[in-house]
Amino acid sequence: MEKKKLEREEESLGLTSQITRRDFLNSSLLGSGTSLLHAGCPVDLLAQAGQSASGMNAIAKEDFSGYGGVGDYAESNGNTLAVLQAAHRVRDGVYQQFPVEAEETGELFDLIIVGGGLTGLMTAHEYAKQSAGSQRCLILENHPVFGGEAKQNEFEVDGYRLVGPQGSNDFNPPEEGSNTQLDQFFRECHLPYKFSFQEWDRGLKPLRFASDNYVNIDGFEERSVDVAYYFDQKSGASKPAWMLNIWNDDLKRTPFSERAKTDLLRWRRETGHTGSEDPRYLDSISYKHYLEVVKGYDPEVTKFSQPMVGLLGGVGCDAISARVGHGLVMQHYGAISFPGGNATMGRHLVRGLIPEAISGEYTFEGVMNGRINFAALDRPDQPTRIRLHSTVIRVEHQHRQGDKDLVAVTYEREGKVYRSRARAVVMASGGWITKRIVADLPEEIHTAYREFQYAPALIANVALNNWRFLYNLGAPAVRWMDDGTMFGYCANIRRDMVIGDYRPPLNPDKPTLLTFYMGLYAPGHTAFEQGVLGRMRLLSTSYVEYERTIRRQMTEMFAGTGFDAKRDIAGIVLNRWGHARLTQPPGFYYGVDGRPSPREVVAKGFGRIVIAHSELNGAQNYGGAFQHGKRAAEEILAMK
Repeated sequence: MEKKKLEREEESLGLTSQITRRDFLNSSLLGSGTSLLHAGCPVDLLAQAGQSASGMNAIAKEDFSGYGGVGDYAESNGNTLAVLQAAHRVRDGVYQQFPVEAEETGELFDLIIVGGGLTGLMTAHEYAKQSAGSQRCLILENHPVFGGEAKQNEFEVDGYRLVGPQGSNDFNPPEEGSNTQLDQFFRECHLPYKFSFQEWDRGLKPLRFASDNYVNIDGFEERSVDVAYYFDQKSGASKPAWMLNIWNDDLKRTPFSERAKTDLLRWRRETGHTGSEDPRYLDSISYKHYLEVVKGYDPEVTKFSQPMVGLLGGVGCDAISARVGHGLVMQHYGAISFPGGNATMGRHLVRGLIPEAISGEYTFEGVMNGRINFAALDRPDQPTRIRLHSTVIRVEHQHRQGDKDLVAVTYEREGKVYRSRARAVVMASGGWITKRIVADLPEEIHTAYREFQYAPALIANVALNNWRFLYNLGAPAVRWMDDGTMFGYCANIRRDMVIGDYRPPLNPDKPTLLTFYMGLYAPGHTAFEQGVLGRMRLLSTSYVEYERTIRRQMTEMFAGTGFDAKRDIAGIVLNRWGHARLTQPPGFYYGVDGRPSPREVVAKGFGRIVIAHSELNGAQNYGGAFQHGKRAAEEILAMK
């Protein structure tokens, strides 16, 4: 009977073939609490569960990575299975336990950059600019495409090309001539300062759209975007109901208690207007303590803010500093997004470094609508080269008598191990990798890295054949009261940019992308534990189970406004990021007991190795990536 019921549900949800693939981690393990903290990855849990499969190698690619869309990024949606397996070999010390003789490439570069995300690409850009292209630089990147978390998903639906972000998203356009780093980047990399967006048919009822995927997530921006909230019995409603723009009438229609309504309004009003509060004090306490003890708010305020803090900060309000939590829910205005998020920034940097890397002219339209020429990325005759599918496994100074030291970089590529050398190295990879592969890392930096803890995030782009169900609801952005069991807590469609031939429709009866951002936090645990538990949850759920969850959840919430999963969903791409957020518990940013912050210690680097990743600002974002990329290039060029 259960099998028949499942088959009927799968048919109605659009999962048209019976799912016979067994999830590679029994979901019951997820309730085992701290036992997860001692398992390195789902491979270990499989062994504990008595599975006969030999780890993740036995898991079909489609069971984990799933559908990747079309275009340049079709094989690089988040941390795919191949990327994950390579990273776990590094983490588990496989190359130390079973050393492999590296093949010497004979290459000597002026600079090798480990990591082809925005930090690494900006380092290469500044290095080439300030050396007038006279130096030889190699970027080693473990993913199939450069960009790090600044990548995009692409779909083709009914002849329309739809593009959405895999992760890194939104920016505030710089003022032309301001000479900020972002202004310089726009000018040097041929980006415009003004943009065109989709037009809304005046014959349709008015709707207000966000121009990115972040501005609506706290619900504060109802002056510029319509947000609908879903309340059900779990959130205190007598029956499931949608409520549009709940802040416009001071929460009067919501099921919150009167005290909670009063305190939520106070919280919203006071957020962003507390500049007089000492940031060092806020860094010393948790956001939960700040909300419930310092401010005396009803616990409902903590509960309401927790999903956005968990998404952007990686952990619950009880494990993140008040300085960070407070900033994450501050009101931000004017942010917009490129169609693929900050993937556009990476594409423009690469087009400037390697002219033949992307087809088309070096213009906004050309880079947006051109395609990556992968064969052009690693040609020997060009000053800057990008070598993809290359997982660095060891970085180490080589001391030479009477001459300047070199740095040897060993990496795995397509099943073989190679070694190249450089006069200097920039570690533009995440700290979770740097601390494991730099063989001669000083103990001071090793110790500091112990305080760097990370949490995951999951971004899903759902391609829709139509979005009439949202139009009927009266809102292109939606939010629900996540209790830790749902897929995220918010989703939206954007008013997208129009760029040359890229002209997606904005009509409720035509295709669009609905983007979900999901944090995986676990209140009640330390920041470290929450990161581990979230990662295990992220890595232990198969693609088809996530797809089923999304289809079920959308059916539950939107069936009443005309949604049909089988008819309306054209495709789903998941982007799993295991270390998307650097968690910042109390004391991380400024340090404690007079000791320097761990991020300040790490940023010092050593010898001919410069450490530069955006998390040295406390969070991963394009601003920090650009800042530390430029710093790294300048430090390398200043070396003697």
